[in-house]
Amino acid sequence: MTPPKTPPVKRPTPLAAQFLKLVGVILLLTFLVDWAALFVSPQFSNSQWQLTVVNQFIDRGVTPLIGFALIYTGFWIQSVAGSGLKNDGGDAAWKDWRFWVFVLSSLMGLLCLLGIPFYISITGQITDQAIAQVNQEAAQAEIRVDQEQQQIKMLASTGQLEQLIGSEQLPPEQRAILQQLKDDPQALDKQAGQAREQIRDRQKEAVDQAQNEALTNRLRSGLRAFLLAIGFITIGWSGLKEQR
Repeated sequence: MTPPKTPPVKRPTPLAAQFLKLVGVILLLTFLVDWAALFVSPQFSNSQWQLTVVNQFIDRGVTPLIGFALIYTGFWIQSVAGSGLKNDGGDAAWKDWRFWVFVLSSLMGLLCLLGIPFYISITGQITDQAIAQVNQEAAQAEIRVDQEQQQIKMLASTGQLEQLIGSEQLPPEQRAILQQLKDDPQALDKQAGQAREQIRDRQKEAVDQAQNEALTNRLRSGLRAFLLAIGFITIGWSGLKEQR
């Protein structure tokens, strides 16, 4: 007569495993609370708000990644110590909270991957807006140069150049320009041309800076998001595989 099988004894969970899982859950919840706070006053049509949401997720993504790693390590210690019973197939996996932890890790990895093209699209819109503003300001500056040039030519065409130069009613800058115009009739055109060149140089410099910053941010955030995705998905899939 075979003796009856004794049920497996579940040993107490080691304190190290409990602490690791506790700290991991705290790190994960801290990240989710901070990130969810951005949606209290959502501005879905605002590109800058969208960029802030994506940046917050990518820049602070290491925090939940460490949290998932600690939780996974806590489960591993618990399993090695024999304090946790494996699922023998009788219970549905979704009833175990570990299942949802690893599912969440996999979903966050997927969000990181989807965030890469989304981030590129948002930064493209913001860069285009910045370049359009730079071009508009440069065009307005050139219009002001043309207006000042025409104004001074009108003053000079009155035939009272000497009187205007000695007038205290005009600003010193205009009197200096009129004096140059008296000495050299082409001085005004030369000065206006130099002013336009300076405006266009500053315009080109601002456009190049905006494009370079956008490229740098795309490379940095894209690489960070890709590495985070690898970490999240590896932990998530490994945990789900072990629960089968």
